[in-house]
Amino acid sequence: MNVVGNNLNNAMTPGYSRQTIVLGEAGGRTTPYGFFGYGVQVNGVQRSYDGFVSNQLRYASTEYAALGSRYDQLSQIDNMLGDDTANVSVSLNNIFSALEKMSSDPVNPAARQEALSQFKAVTYQFNTESNTLNGLEKSTNTQITQSVDDINAAAKQLANLNDQIEKIHGRTGEVPADLLDQRDLLLSQLNDQVGIKVNENTSNGRVDVTLANGMQLVNGNHAYSLEASASPADPNTTIVSYVDASGNKMQLDESKITSGKLGGLFKFRNEDLVDARNQLDQIALQMANKFNEVNHAGYDRTGNQGGDIFGIANPTAQANRNNAGDAALDVSFTDISQVNAQDYTLTFKGPGQNDWEVQTEDGRTLTPTIGANGELQFEGISITPQGTPQAGDSFVVNPVSGAAENLSVAITDGDQIAASSSADLLDESNNENIADLIAIKSATLVNNGTLTEAYASLVSSVGSSMSGLKQDIVTADKTYNAVALEQQSVSGVDLNEEFMNLQMYTQYYQANAQVLQTATTLFDTLLSIK
Repeated sequence: MNVVGNNLNNAMTPGYSRQTIVLGEAGGRTTPYGFFGYGVQVNGVQRSYDGFVSNQLRYASTEYAALGSRYDQLSQIDNMLGDDTANVSVSLNNIFSALEKMSSDPVNPAARQEALSQFKAVTYQFNTESNTLNGLEKSTNTQITQSVDDINAAAKQLANLNDQIEKIHGRTGEVPADLLDQRDLLLSQLNDQVGIKVNENTSNGRVDVTLANGMQLVNGNHAYSLEASASPADPNTTIVSYVDASGNKMQLDESKITSGKLGGLFKFRNEDLVDARNQLDQIALQMANKFNEVNHAGYDRTGNQGGDIFGIANPTAQANRNNAGDAALDVSFTDISQVNAQDYTLTFKGPGQNDWEVQTEDGRTLTPTIGANGELQFEGISITPQGTPQAGDSFVVNPVSGAAENLSVAITDGDQIAASSSADLLDESNNENIADLIAIKSATLVNNGTLTEAYASLVSSVGSSMSGLKQDIVTADKTYNAVALEQQSVSGVDLNEEFMNLQMYTQYYQANAQVLQTATTLFDTLLSIK
């Protein structure tokens, strides 16, 4: 009755495993008339559990968690780019429409101001989308930190449970079912945060837990921890380090953490977000550079040589926080059309060792051209070292980084748009240079495509990732539900089955009561004979 009642009361308790009574014969005695049994005895209470199925469920769950956390973040980029009324492509088309109106009457102040307002609108759109991506990066970093805290808390509780379970087993020889349920629930919570491997001692209930890369998280009653901190190479990036028994910290290889919520966040931040940001920054940079270039070739309404339409900030080099020297790198553009959207790592090797080594993010080593003042020139940028570096000091440079965020409008008046190819103020109807500005619409500027095609490629790449991710989530969900159903068939409480057991035990009781009543009647009858 206790076991059935416990099952019924905990039918909806998360992590509860159904318990069953193990019945056995209570022995008996041999007589001249045969063997007579003493009845039944309880040999134990068994917890319904299958370690193999539980491991399968953990694997399915951690894969689903990884996809879910990545999907939640990526969907925000998809929603941003999917706005048909306010996006970079719409703003670019509005610029060219305004320039075409201005082309028919180059001296019309209203047409010039309309073109200026559209330059401001596209700048605002680039700034807004870049700020959204920056906000997503901060949000992802915060979630990574929270995930690390949850992992550490679960690991610590598991170590404590291991200690309690082993102590009880040592005293009684039994393994407490309620603590095992708590243990498995904690394993599930930990597994949802990061993929784990579990080594279970079935005799005493102890579990040892490692990360997928083999690093120990729980060893008996001792828990190891992870630590989230700002990256020495980039303070805007949160990294995760493993802290060993001696307190030494080793940064995790994020490419090897692919499951659980933490794995999904890493993949989003290191792949999806980086790719979207690089594409957006590249479009902003090439657009601004081309408009500036064409405007320089013409003359504004006052007859002056055209200047920059857009303000472009120079790239910045991010110094590694662990650098020993006081060096800094001054970065500028030499040919924006040749700039690539990727990270370059510059490492000072020391005098006599070719001084600086330049590596791309895909592992290629570049040989820069050395300028007259010692500047390093490669792939559209020039880098001038300043200060005194020490061997091993490193810097990271992405030439397009911040292009969309820092984009600004350099002109203050529509009259500064260089519509004419002539400085002659009497040639008011000259619109030859504005025709070149309009021609930017069909110019090949980014990855062998126009500006609108490049933005469409960005939208398409995010949409394609979302589509594939949705399919993966559907598959992962089906897999998880199938394994969860199998696990529940083993460990879950079936209320109908428990009700039948209750009826069965009631019938047992009634039948045994009838036996006792019959025996009592027989004894009373015998005793009444005189």
